[in-house]
Amino acid sequence: MATVLMMMILCVVSTMVGTEARPAQQVRLRGLQVSPPGNTSLSASEYEALLASMGGDTTTQVTSLYRTSVDGTTYGDLLDNVGDAKPLVVVVRKDKYVFGVYVSAGIQLPDDPTSEHWYGSDVWWFSLAGHFPQPTKIDIPPWEQWMRVAGRKANAVEANMYIGRYLVLGEQRGWPAAGIRSCEQYTDSDYLPEGYTGVRGEFADALMGGSRNFMADEIEVLRVVQ
Repeated sequence: MATVLMMMILCVVSTMVGTEARPAQQVRLRGLQVSPPGNTSLSASEYEALLASMGGDTTTQVTSLYRTSVDGTTYGDLLDNVGDAKPLVVVVRKDKYVFGVYVSAGIQLPDDPTSEHWYGSDVWWFSLAGHFPQPTKIDIPPWEQWMRVAGRKANAVEANMYIGRYLVLGEQRGWPAAGIRSCEQYTDSDYLPEGYTGVRGEFADALMGGSRNFMADEIEVLRVVQ
């Protein structure tokens, strides 16, 4: 009887440890005194928070390559403006929410424009507004860090671009959308730092755009100059 009771206690303790929230990986703003690059949608405070999340200082430079409101909303518009630049930061705006993802490997198109390219990349998330008390970095495990990129003519692929797990650009009901602002996003609750105050899904996942499927107000792609 004592053995059974001890096993039950260990099981409960193990469950509690496994579901404990991660400490918030809040970005510390250090008064970098830098100005946002031209053509960006980022405010001075958002830009400073972005640099801080990358461990940057005044020598770190970020240039804006593409904005949907300026350069067009199609997948081709994005590809034409971004090209093979890397590393990249993708910023998504929806209502009060500002968040995004860092991608070290850039956008690598398949050799066959009717196909797709699936490849590994350093990927991590960040929130600049609407989800935490402060700008916050969200790390994800290595097996979730990848890119799935459609060719320019890959109409059979479900979306234009998948960035890790889980941000999808240019997807509508399982098919490529006419514009990349049609998004799907969630962040697994297992990877979510504590302090999250944004919308959650059915399984407590973070819905950083306010819902799992949404139309972004703005998508911007920036290049990190290292």
